[in-house]
Amino acid sequence: MPGEIPGPVWVFLSQEGWEDRRLWEALGGLPAKPRVVSEWLRAVSLDVDPGLVDRLRNLTGVVDVRPVGRLPAVQLGTVSFPVPPRAPVRQAADSIYGDLASALEQLGIPEAHALGLTGAGVRIGILDGTFLESHSALRLQPPLAVRDLVDMDASVLPDPTDPPEAASHGTALWSLLSADLPGVLRGSAPGGEIVLARVRSPGDLTTADEDRWVAGLEWLESQGVRIVLSGVSFRDFAGSGYTIDDLDGETAPATRAADQAGSRGVLVVAPVGNGGPELQTLGSPSDGDSVMASGAVDANGIPAAFSALGPTGDGRDKPDLYAPGTGLQAASGIGTEAFERVDGTEFAGALLAGAASLLVEAHPDRGPMELLEILQASTPADTGAVVGVPNVASAILFPEGVVPFPLEEVGEGGQVTNLAPQFRWTVPTIYPQGLPVTFHIELAEDSLFRTISRSDSVVGTFARRLSAPLAPRTRLFWRVRATSVQGVARSTEAQGPLLVPSWVNLEVLNEPGGSELRDPQPLFRWTSPLLLPPAGPLVFDLQVVSDRDTEIVQSYPDLEDQEFRIPSPLPFNVPLRWRVIARTREGAADTVTSAGPFVVTSGAAPPATILYQNFPNPFPNRELGLEETRIWFDLARASFVELAVYDIRGRLVRRLIPARGCPAVELSPGIYGRDDPGGGDPCQSFSWDGRDDRDREVSPGVYLLRLRAGGVESVRRMVFWK
Repeated sequence: MPGEIPGPVWVFLSQEGWEDRRLWEALGGLPAKPRVVSEWLRAVSLDVDPGLVDRLRNLTGVVDVRPVGRLPAVQLGTVSFPVPPRAPVRQAADSIYGDLASALEQLGIPEAHALGLTGAGVRIGILDGTFLESHSALRLQPPLAVRDLVDMDASVLPDPTDPPEAASHGTALWSLLSADLPGVLRGSAPGGEIVLARVRSPGDLTTADEDRWVAGLEWLESQGVRIVLSGVSFRDFAGSGYTIDDLDGETAPATRAADQAGSRGVLVVAPVGNGGPELQTLGSPSDGDSVMASGAVDANGIPAAFSALGPTGDGRDKPDLYAPGTGLQAASGIGTEAFERVDGTEFAGALLAGAASLLVEAHPDRGPMELLEILQASTPADTGAVVGVPNVASAILFPEGVVPFPLEEVGEGGQVTNLAPQFRWTVPTIYPQGLPVTFHIELAEDSLFRTISRSDSVVGTFARRLSAPLAPRTRLFWRVRATSVQGVARSTEAQGPLLVPSWVNLEVLNEPGGSELRDPQPLFRWTSPLLLPPAGPLVFDLQVVSDRDTEIVQSYPDLEDQEFRIPSPLPFNVPLRWRVIARTREGAADTVTSAGPFVVTSGAAPPATILYQNFPNPFPNRELGLEETRIWFDLARASFVELAVYDIRGRLVRRLIPARGCPAVELSPGIYGRDDPGGGDPCQSFSWDGRDDRDREVSPGVYLLRLRAGGVESVRRMVFWK
C-alpha cells in the first residue's frame, strides 16, 4: 500500500525486527509519537507525518504499514429517557429483574440464576468509553480494576467538561452485565468481577481507535479476565483500503488480537455491527473464528433490522449467536438514578457475555471455543435456524447436550423391525444441581414436533423400550427430551424418519387381481414385525369374509402362530377375502385384508348366475398398480351374455361382451374373469379401462355395470376417477 496514509499507522514487524534493538532505535529517531505497542501482533502504532510512511516501509524488519482502524463518529444506538429511581416497571415472571426480565427470560438466565449462578469469581472485561461508577444500579459491584487507554491513567470516569451523556454507552453495557438493583434492573451476571478499559476517544462519543482497542484487550488479558465484551465494532477503516475480503478472520488487527486472546483462554464477545440488514455488513473483530459475534433480536426473537450479517470475507456465517438487543432497559450515564432504553448488537453482546460468564462459573475448565460451541448447541433444535438465541440454563445443565444412539431395530429404508423399539441415548455431562433428570422419548409425524403423537418417560437411565407398539403405517420422527428437576429442558435434534409397517403382511392369496385355488381348506400364512414384552407379543384373529358383503364366513381367534390351516372347507365358486387382526393384550389392533378376492373352484357349474362387485372400486388404484377394474361373474347355465357399461343416466358407454361390432356371445356354465381379464377373445372383455366405445377416456364419476344372461339381469355401481 504505497503512498501517504492519513492519521495514525500500524507498523508490523518481523520476529527478527521485533528483537532488533537497532530497529527500535530507528523508530525512536523518527519524528513520530508512539501510541501503542502490541506484543501479540508484534506491532507499534505511531502518530506520524504521512510523508514518512514510505520511509517506515523501507526499514529493515518492517513487514507492513497500514492505517489504524477507526470507529467513525456516528449516532449512538440508544434512545435515552430518564426513569425516576425505582420507578414502577412492567411486571414480568420475576420482578427482581425489572423491565429487563423478558429479555433475560429469552436467554434462560433467570433459571441459571436459580441454580445459584451469578458469575461470581469470573472476571469480565469491558472495552468501551467512560463509565459512571457511582450509578445506583452499579454501586454494589464496583470494578475490580480500570484502565484508560486514551488518557493513559487509572480512571474511566467522564471528565467534568464532557457532555452529560458521555458515559451513557459504557454504563449501559456494564449495567446489562452486572447491575443489581432489585425490582428496577438486574443484569445477566450480577456477581461477575468487572474490569473496565476505556478505548473510545475524547470528544465524540462513538469514536474509537483500533490500536487502543488492541492494547486494552492485551491489558484485560493480563488482569485475568475470562470474558471480554467489546462495545466497539470497526467497519469503516478510513483511508485503509480494506474491503469485505479483508474481514476474513486473518487480516484486521483487532480480529487477529481477538483470536490471540482466544488462544490465551479469553473469549471475546464482539458486536456483529449495527449496519444491517444487508449481507456482509459485519465489522471487525466479529469476523474472527475464535470470537463470539453477537447479533440482536427483538422481543419476538426476530433479528433486528439494524443487526449486521455475514458472511465473512472467507465465507463463514456470522453472527454466531443472537440475544435480545432492542428496547433494553439499562443504566444511563446522565445521572446516578437515570435509566434509558438501548438498541444495538453491542447490548445484545452484553447479555451474551453475562451468559458466557455463568457458564464459566459452572464449568470453569471449559475454553473459549467450548463456551461458544456449548451456547450455540443450546439454541432450540426445532426452529430450523442456523443460529439463534441460546438457552443458558440448558447449556449449563447439559453442556454437551443429549446424544441419541442410532436405533438397532431398524431395517432397510428406516423401517422398524420391532413395533416397540428400544431407544438409547447418553448425556456426557449433567450439572449436579439438575438431578434427577427425566427423559422423554417423543414421537411426531413432523420433524419440528408441532404435534407430539406419543411420549414415554424414564428417570435415571439412558434407555427405554416403548411400553406400547407404534401405530401401523405411520412415518415418525423421534427425539429425546431431558428435563432437569427445575424444569429446564434440552432435546436432541429430530431423528428419523422411522417407517412403521402394517402389523401384518399377508403371504398368500393376496394378489390385487384376485386368486383362484382348488383346496377348500387352504393354509393361510402371514408375517408380523417383532413385538417384545411388555408390549407384546401380538395375538391374531383370522377371518374369512364374503367379498360381496364382508359377512364373516369363518373366524379363528387368539392364534399365536403366523400360519393356520382352516379345519372347515370353504364354499366353492364364491368370491372371498381373508383378513388378520393383530392385537395386543391391551386392546390395540391392526387389521389387514387381502388386496383382492379369491375363489375356491370345484369344476362344477356355479349354483347361480351372479355379477360380483368390480375391483378395485373406485379405480384406477395406482397404489396396487391397477389401471383397470376387474369384472367377475358366474353363469349357472349356458346363456347368451351381454356385459356393458352405462352412465348414470342409462346411456351406453362401452360394450364389453360382445364388444362393439362383434356378434352375440354364448358362454357355457362356469366362472368368468378370474384368470384372463381380456378373455383371450377380442369380443369378450372382463375388465374396463375407463374408455368408451370410441376409445375416449370418460369423465370421472359413477357408472353402471350391467350383466344380462339366461333371463337374469344384475347391475353394480362403480366409480371411475383420475
